[in-house]
Amino acid sequence: PQLSFIDIRSVVPGILCNASKKRIWDLFSLDLLNKHLGETPDPAELRQLMETRSNDRLKPFSTKALAVVDFGSNTVGKDPSKVVVVMKNTGKVASSFRFLFPPDLCLDMATWAEDQVEDASRAQESFDIKPREGTIKPGETLSLVFSYRHECEGLEELPILLKLSRGREVMLQLRGVTVSPGVAYPQIAHNNHTLQPVVIGSDCPPIQYYELYNGGDSPMGYEVLDEALSQLTEENYGCVIMKCLQPTGRVQPHSIAQIPFLFSPLEAKTYAVEVPILIVGGKTHNITIFGEGVTPGQQNLKKGSVIPDKQALLLDNQLAVLSNEAIDFGVVPTFSVSKKIVFITNTSREHITFRWNINTTPLSGEVISVSPSSGTLAPGSSTMIQVSLLPSSYPAIFDLDVICELTDNSKEAEYVEAMARYEHDLEEKRITFTLTEPKPSSPKHIDKSMDNWVASESLNKYHTLPPIRALAPSPLDRPLTSPREYYCTKSGKHGTRRAGKKNAAEKKELEPPQPTQPFYIHLRVTGQVSDIKLFSGDLGSFDVPTAGILQNDTEVKTDVPRTATSDEVNVISNVLSFVLKSLLDDVDVHTAIKNLSKEPIPYFAQITRTETPYLATIEEDPTQEDNVDEKDVPPSEEKTAEPQPASSSSTDVKLAPLITEVLGETLANIIQETVQKELVLTARSRTIALPPRSPHHVNI
Repeated sequence: PQLSFIDIRSVVPGILCNASKKRIWDLFSLDLLNKHLGETPDPAELRQLMETRSNDRLKPFSTKALAVVDFGSNTVGKDPSKVVVVMKNTGKVASSFRFLFPPDLCLDMATWAEDQVEDASRAQESFDIKPREGTIKPGETLSLVFSYRHECEGLEELPILLKLSRGREVMLQLRGVTVSPGVAYPQIAHNNHTLQPVVIGSDCPPIQYYELYNGGDSPMGYEVLDEALSQLTEENYGCVIMKCLQPTGRVQPHSIAQIPFLFSPLEAKTYAVEVPILIVGGKTHNITIFGEGVTPGQQNLKKGSVIPDKQALLLDNQLAVLSNEAIDFGVVPTFSVSKKIVFITNTSREHITFRWNINTTPLSGEVISVSPSSGTLAPGSSTMIQVSLLPSSYPAIFDLDVICELTDNSKEAEYVEAMARYEHDLEEKRITFTLTEPKPSSPKHIDKSMDNWVASESLNKYHTLPPIRALAPSPLDRPLTSPREYYCTKSGKHGTRRAGKKNAAEKKELEPPQPTQPFYIHLRVTGQVSDIKLFSGDLGSFDVPTAGILQNDTEVKTDVPRTATSDEVNVISNVLSFVLKSLLDDVDVHTAIKNLSKEPIPYFAQITRTETPYLATIEEDPTQEDNVDEKDVPPSEEKTAEPQPASSSSTDVKLAPLITEVLGETLANIIQETVQKELVLTARSRTIALPPRSPHHVNI
């Protein structure tokens, strides 16, 4: 049985949804897992089934294959980290697998957890894999969901066993980190980093980058200590082999800082340097950096991790998909503009809005451009995205990540409507108030003996008056009961009565609506920028804008020329005479001059300087005036010398970007119409027949 992992992606919501596919691939060590699963199993592994797999209590895991599955770090109480991994059966027979946790192996917790029994029991509840077992037929795939809950602060680890029926078994060390709020945490997945090979003795070695991730909620400062790099320089007789170009910096929360290194080898061998990185207010982490020097014939890029550029699984809540998840520009010269295209397709049933974020790192915002940067897609429609690698003045090796943020327009409209109601309720609550007063209640006994009493005429002033008392109980003398509330506004004249229970219910409803959770898709952009002087490819296939180069040359202030000495004059004359004699004696030069007129015009011929000759006006010298009087010259023969427009060599240079842009947009429109099935490039050419001419048509 043979199984391999072919795709991985994070589930929204979760902190890993902001991570690139390459980073999650490295955290889960899928290259190492595929290597272990592709090896020939041992005889003991072939005899053991999943049901009969057992271990010695003194040696819980006897397997030699080991891989670390890291879920990264997040703040306590945040959404769990969920990752979907796609497993494919690459063999010719059905393969059964099972993830065996410590209880499945009938192991005592004290045996494999050592002294941390309480932490181990909590780790079993934090990690989960669904499904834990299954059978995959040849050529089919199965998606696995790995999850980790960030509930307790600290580092949690759990060893499990991936067992194939009568096949390989690999020990997986599940790992997750939970940090407290407001704390920075440097997340270092591996303690070693390998640079791309560099040609020995190169004058312009490329800049390479090491990525440092901050997994906390607070900005993190770092400093690269250069003691080991200085020692390497001393060992190589003062020649700088490796240098950090930006030893200090800050990393924003849940962001990546790219630390630039310059590697310039002197020998064709592998260099290894242990570079300490000091976290401000924290610990020092030692990273071993490997660099290999190669000869000019071996200067191809070293292929590292093989990550598929196609998506193998479409998630349930995924709104769109890219035609390619990785773009490789290859080797391009400096000052050149390279462009690639990808297509984004709406896979949902609603209209969506996409927006590209190229500022994932400060470097990506400088060298990458995406057009269009935002737009709207109807259900099932697609559009073309043009990714450009902008000119760079220095050689470098890039491995960048660009994020596309997708939003469902229907859910966004619901959120906007709910937010408008919420703001209206807040404003209504701000301008309203409640009046309370005692509620009247009827007394138990009312004396009605004097209610019908009427004074008569027979009553005189000497008669006794009736007792002084109220005919009925006064509202002011009644006992207080539950208050009566009135709802009043500043704009109204009278209040309206409202019950207290209803008001309490409205207070609970005044909660802000949750914003729409976007979906993220990642585009990986790789490439190497080589010095244009040492570029071995065809420069004619690249667009080199000369406007910026010429402008930089014209802005340079020339120094005041000085008088050359006699020794300098002799050296220059001897060198020039030797060069000219060598050119005259060289047969290849003569052949090149003869074939120069037959050379085809390059595609980007607009970058060349073509000056149109203008006829210069001849002005007469005032000292050589003729004796002819100006009055004798007829007015018809008088000619005013108008100045001709001066020839500007920068005219074609300024026109070159415009021509390039017009051609590029024309090709882009043709491709876009082809994708939308408005144009069929493979259709047969059609001949349009004109209508017959009328017999009454008379030529005039």
